Amino acid sequence: MDINLEELRNLDGRNVLVKPARPEDPNSVGMRGTLRIHDLPTNQGVLEAEIVISYPELSDVNGREAHEEIIPLSHVDVMNLLASDTHHTGAYEFTLSEGGKTLE
Repeated sequence: MDINLEELRNLDGRNVLVKPARPEDPNSVGMRGTLRIHDLPTNQGVLEAEIVISYPELSDVNGREAHEEIIPLSHVDVMNLLASDTHHTGAYEFTLSEGGKTLE
């Protein structure tokens, strides 16, 4: 199934709940991320989708910015993300893959 590029662009800045791969693990928690959709600098017209998770607690009074973790999304990931909004409310969810990235 193809992704409507305009629909994908409209996701930029939306919140997404990032769920752990193993929710039964007492040390794993879901976190709020932000979708970032942008053109590839080397290939205009091709969009890159990623989830950004910010850790503002890692910033400091000396001006160090908050740490960001980037989760790149594949075509399949974007399709699953769009499908997660079952009630068309703009509430998106993404589940980390088993053995993939973990939230720190």
